[in-house]
Amino acid sequence: MNEVIFLIILLIAYILPVVIVLNSKRTQGHEKNAWLIGIVFFSWLGLIMYLAIVPKHGRKKRQNKKP
Repeated sequence: MNEVIFLIILLIAYILPVVIVLNSKRTQGHEKNAWLIGIVFFSWLGLIMYLAIVPKHGRKKRQNKKP
């Protein structure tokens, strides 16, 4: 029974970075897909890189100014 609990904890620890990136508004589209692939292969290291490299507020939308 202890092994099952340990494996569940490991599975949650592996999936948690993927969930964090999926819910993040820092990236979108193909950029998010690339980060997800990196996180699947490198898990927590990929998440740390994601949080360090991608701007906190993401890309700002351009506002069209009409004179």
